[in-house]
Amino acid sequence: MRQDVGIYKQKKSYYSDKAPYFPSAVFEEYPFNDRRIDKRNEVYASLRHVLRLLGLDSERFGTREWNPFGSFISPGKAVLLKPNFVKHSSENAGVEGLITHGSLIRAATDYVYIALKGKGRIVIADGPMDEGDFDEIARFTGLYEIKKFYKERANFDIEIYDLRQEQVIKKNEEIVKRIRLKGDPAGYTAIDLGKVSEFKKNTLDYSSLRGSECRHDIMSLHHNEGKDEYLISNTFLRSDVVINLPKMKTHRSSGVTLALKNMVGITGDRNWLPHFSECPCHQGKVDPEKEIMKLLKKMFGLMKPLRDRLRQFVGVTESTIRSGNWYGNDVIWRTIIDLAHIRCYADKNGVIRKDRQRRSFVIVDGIIAGEGDGPLNPFLKQCGVLIAGFNDFCVDITASRLMGFDPIKIPKFKNISKDKTHKLYNFDFKEIQCISNIKDWSKNLDEFKGRCLNFKPHYGWKGHIEVDDVKE
Repeated sequence: MRQDVGIYKQKKSYYSDKAPYFPSAVFEEYPFNDRRIDKRNEVYASLRHVLRLLGLDSERFGTREWNPFGSFISPGKAVLLKPNFVKHSSENAGVEGLITHGSLIRAATDYVYIALKGKGRIVIADGPMDEGDFDEIARFTGLYEIKKFYKERANFDIEIYDLRQEQVIKKNEEIVKRIRLKGDPAGYTAIDLGKVSEFKKNTLDYSSLRGSECRHDIMSLHHNEGKDEYLISNTFLRSDVVINLPKMKTHRSSGVTLALKNMVGITGDRNWLPHFSECPCHQGKVDPEKEIMKLLKKMFGLMKPLRDRLRQFVGVTESTIRSGNWYGNDVIWRTIIDLAHIRCYADKNGVIRKDRQRRSFVIVDGIIAGEGDGPLNPFLKQCGVLIAGFNDFCVDITASRLMGFDPIKIPKFKNISKDKTHKLYNFDFKEIQCISNIKDWSKNLDEFKGRCLNFKPHYGWKGHIEVDDVKE
C-alpha cells in the first residue's frame, strides 16, 4: 500500500458559501455540461492539485480523460463518502472548524462520479454525535443542493443517510428527549473482534469502561471478558471503496481527530463504544468540574465564560480523571484501532477476513481547522491545507506532525500492538514521504522541523503531545 502523503496549501483560508459549490473554473475533466463557476471555491482546485501531487493518472492530467480515482474506483462499484458531521453547532466559533465542508464533499463526489462513469452508487453518510441535528448539518453543507444538482444535470441519485438510530435533545446539558431515527436503511451488523481486539492485549477492568453519555448496562453486554463487539453500518460494510473526509481537529479524549477517529461515525449505537475508564481507585471521588458545573447551570448569563475559565483552572492531572479528557486516556485509542481493523478486514457480511476487503482514500479538510477544546467546541484555525493519501495511518501521522504534535506521543500510534502494526500499517514513520507545494513540507516526514501549523492542543493534553524542539 502506498505510504506517500500529499499536502496542498491554498492561497486563502476560506470556503465558498454557495451550494452546490461549482468549481472555480471549468476544468478539462469536468463531467457536466453546466458551465457555471464559483471563483470563491478554491477548494475544488486545491483537491485537483493534491491529487496531482500524488501522481494520480498523471499522464492524462489536463485532458478530458483525466481520472484520478480510476485506479481504485471502477464503474458499478459502491462508494461511500464519509465526512465528519459530529455536530451542528459549536460554542466557541462557527461550524466551519467543526465539520467537513460541503465544498470538499462536492469536489470529491465529482471525481468519484468521473471514475464510476455514471454507473454505480455514491453514498454520503455519517452518524453525528447523539445530540447532532443531521438535517441542520446537511443544510449547512449543501448536501441537498448537491443531490439536486446531480439529479437534474446527470440523472444520478446520490444517497444521503444519517447512520444513527437515535438523536437526543438536551436542555442545560441534560437529555430531555430521545428521538428514534430511521437509521441505516441497510441495517447493521454486530462484529465481535474477540482475541484480535486491542482490549484483549492488556489487563483491563471491563466494569470500568464508560462511553460518551452511554448506558453502562449496554456497554457491559458488548465489551466484557468474552467479547468486544461493535454495531457497524451495513451501508459501510457493503461499500467497495470509502472516501474518508475527516476534519482536522484536536480532540479531548484522543489528542487529535482525523481519518482513524472519523470511523466512529460508521457505528449504529454509541453505547457500544468505550471512550474512557472510570478507574475503581477514583470511584466515589468528587469531580470538581462536574460539581461546579451543576451550580453554573442555574447561572445562564455567566455559564459560558465561567465554564471556559473553570476548565482551564481545574486542569487535568493523573489524580483527576474527568471522562477521559486527558493525555492518560488508555481506552479510546483501543476503540479507534478496533474500528480500523473492521474497516480493513470485515467483509460485506461482517466476517473478519485475512485480506483487506475494500479500498480507501483519505482527504483531510484542514482549510479551516479546529484547535483547543476539540472536537466539539474548538476555536477556528485557518490553515488552508488539504492532506491526502491511501493509508489512513500515514495521513493521520502526517497531519498530526503538521499540526505541531509528535505522533509517537499520541496513544493510538504509541500503544498499538505489534501484530496490529503489521496488519494495518507495515512501515516506519520515518519512511513517510510527503509531497507538497510548500518546500518545507515536501520531504520525508522525519525531516520536518518545528511545530509547523502550531496547533493549540486540548488543555487536557497540553505539554504532553507537542513537538519538543521548536528552535530548529
